[in-house]
Amino acid sequence: MQKFALWNDARFNAKHVAKFQSGWAASSRQDIRFFETDKVVFRYRDVKGPEGAPTLIFSVDPPVSLEQYDELLERASKDFRVIVFELPGMGFSPSKRSFRFGFTETNDVVAAFIEQVAGHQCTLAFSCGAGLAALDLANRRPELVSSLVLIQTTDVARFDRWKAARDPKNVLAKPFLGQLAMRKLAKQRMPVWFRLALGRKDHEERFCQCSKEALDQGALWSLASAFQTYLRPDLVLEPITQLGLGAMGRDRRITPG
Repeated sequence: MQKFALWNDARFNAKHVAKFQSGWAASSRQDIRFFETDKVVFRYRDVKGPEGAPTLIFSVDPPVSLEQYDELLERASKDFRVIVFELPGMGFSPSKRSFRFGFTETNDVVAAFIEQVAGHQCTLAFSCGAGLAALDLANRRPELVSSLVLIQTTDVARFDRWKAARDPKNVLAKPFLGQLAMRKLAKQRMPVWFRLALGRKDHEERFCQCSKEALDQGALWSLASAFQTYLRPDLVLEPITQLGLGAMGRDRRITPG
């Protein structure tokens, strides 16, 4: 049942590959690009920055999309080459039919994207569950990672408790039901997510409007598949040697701390 649900979600993702590369998702900003791997077509933005600048890579935490990074890109590109990408099965980075959302599988395809698009010795500024990918890659692919900025990322046990708090009725953890619920309820969950995450009421309308536009254009949010197979309680992460900085919000309703 689980394998079939993940296959079905990947199949749903794969239907959007051509549409995303030729429609709104490809033209909403002038610097939008796509990079295709064997399992995922990544959508990203790449601002070069000063000559010889180090590379800083942000992962987008849905329901945020690339369109919400205008100000950050403008500021950070004064000192860095800045790359912002949408995770597999999220936003407008559709997976292909062969993808199954697993921890190592997802991290390996992210590593392929980093190596081919950004190169080696990058700073990874990954948030929430994607921070575990940054830690995993820093250990297994150290040539790619010079340092880490972990945003709202905690250890595996606390992520497991956070999952239970965010999904108290265990809906997202159930194959098929979870995937269907996310497709049907994404627009309803989005304002609640921003209300908890932003911490500033004056920003809510702007962020919600931007994400609503992305969702109206077909943005993906395969959170159920990630809950079911990526954020597993039995994950073991090895120590890393790179420098790291952690940034954690104070509101534990949204922060997995």
